[in-house]
Amino acid sequence: MKRAVPENLNAHPSVFAVEDRYEIITPFGVSAVVWVKVGDKKYYDDSNGILKSGNYVHKVAVPMCDLDKAGEYTLCYRKMIDRKPYFPESEEPVELSYKFKPVTGDRINIYHISDAHNFEEEPISAGSYFGEALDLLVLNGDIPNHSGDIANFNSIYRIASGLTEGTRPVVFSRGNHDTRGIYGESFGEYTPNNHGVPYYTFTLGSLWGLVLDCGEDKTDDHAEYGYTTCFHEFRLRETEFIKEVIEKREYEGKKHKVVICHVPFCYIQKPPFDIEQDLYREWTRMIGESIKPEIMLFGHTHRNGIFYPGGELDSYGLQSSVAIVGGQPDFEKKTYEGCAITLSEKEPEIVFTKNC
Repeated sequence: MKRAVPENLNAHPSVFAVEDRYEIITPFGVSAVVWVKVGDKKYYDDSNGILKSGNYVHKVAVPMCDLDKAGEYTLCYRKMIDRKPYFPESEEPVELSYKFKPVTGDRINIYHISDAHNFEEEPISAGSYFGEALDLLVLNGDIPNHSGDIANFNSIYRIASGLTEGTRPVVFSRGNHDTRGIYGESFGEYTPNNHGVPYYTFTLGSLWGLVLDCGEDKTDDHAEYGYTTCFHEFRLRETEFIKEVIEKREYEGKKHKVVICHVPFCYIQKPPFDIEQDLYREWTRMIGESIKPEIMLFGHTHRNGIFYPGGELDSYGLQSSVAIVGGQPDFEKKTYEGCAITLSEKEPEIVFTKNC
């Protein structure tokens, strides 16, 4: 039986993997101060010592090794009654305990969702393929339809809640629609990222991953953006980050390696989407020559497919990687098709599944 979402929460917590920590993020329906207990250690959602209660989404960072070892955590909160400058009033603390299953072993079941565009029930149904055998959920961009309405962000956490119930790790990447709207500029306050930066690495057991972010899909001077973007400079900074990742070589010795990005940067799209060809060629070369990922996970195209080196998605040279595009919504038929992936000693097993 599914665990009901507790009172005052809009979804169960989501445990996102970022670098060497988990960011436990919970959307609330009430004003509250929030902390998380792992063993006898408390971790707070604070701003320089001040417990936050102004945002409805609460983010608490926990060391990955501590939660993996404990195998459980407790979400704690106090509902605020009146946050006065002196003697604020709040209710008694509430504690909600969650078991947690870290990624272990060399056989890993991953479900990949992109481009849900505020669909919730449909990707949850499609993503239930592995059931309790799910090891990792990947939410790869455009989960909300846009960032013009803060309520859209609930879809991220409702999908993760429906599939993991706070008990499995999740990896998140930003999509190009996530950049659109006034809340796009504060997107990092409501979603996992590496201290404000949406590209990062992670390690989950035998799996090492690199999350990249292409930003928008047209040039910065395109009329659709109304002079509100500077993604070329953003990508130049990201290029330096990829170089640093390769220099550190933290992926060496890992059984499985994955690259996750919403936009498939490894192939040239039709105008006006044929941007950054020199830069994306360099990304593909560096990743292929040095990291050599087993799989690369993309979204953005609203279609599903498996693409091998030399195939349709290989404009720059994928080398040994299998590129998977997974995330196909049909807004008229109310259907969604995502992608189930099993990594093991053999070739990746890939199944596209649709909601019933």
